[in-house]
Amino acid sequence: MAKLRLLPRDEKFFELFEKAAGIVLAGAETLLQMLNDFDNADLYRKKIGDLEHEGDAVIHAVVDKLNRTFVTPFDQEDIRAIASRLDDIIDYIQAAAERLVLYQVKGPYLDSMELASVLVETVRQVQAVVSMLRDLGQRRAILERCIEINRLENSGDRLYREALGRLFADGNLLELIRWKEIIEQIEQAVDECEDLADIIESVVVKHA
Repeated sequence: MAKLRLLPRDEKFFELFEKAAGIVLAGAETLLQMLNDFDNADLYRKKIGDLEHEGDAVIHAVVDKLNRTFVTPFDQEDIRAIASRLDDIIDYIQAAAERLVLYQVKGPYLDSMELASVLVETVRQVQAVVSMLRDLGQRRAILERCIEINRLENSGDRLYREALGRLFADGNLLELIRWKEIIEQIEQAVDECEDLADIIESVVVKHA
């Protein structure tokens, strides 16, 4: 006997979420490449800017469809919240890239590279869990991904605190000002991933 679907199937929302998550991952990976290749920093900044614009278009498509759809796969407020968090993540990635160029950073800062690596892994988990929204019956698998995102966010918080401690200890005021803002943007991007995971957890609980 075929399983009765309790939720309406509107594949377009899921397709848009997955596209947005892919754009966010491309942005995170490009930021990490940028931190490893300062000679081409402006090219990476432009690429991330293009990705941010592409992401904006996807999020606008989600909102537009939401405004024209009466019956949605889950609560409209949750759809808006997921779209908003995906948008916020790429915005923070772009902010970090812009500051790397604006502040004329010439060399790598190892803590920023480590934090950016955590961001990439966190966004990979985000991409995976977003793809699971098509089938909320995967409750355990979805929650496991969300737990991993939370773990990675805790790791990012630790790296951020340690990085700040080293910057203050070095006593170089100019480097402190430059890198404090840059790593703050990266850490905020990781935080937004955790916020997104919390929203998805809530969606799963509502439809358990």
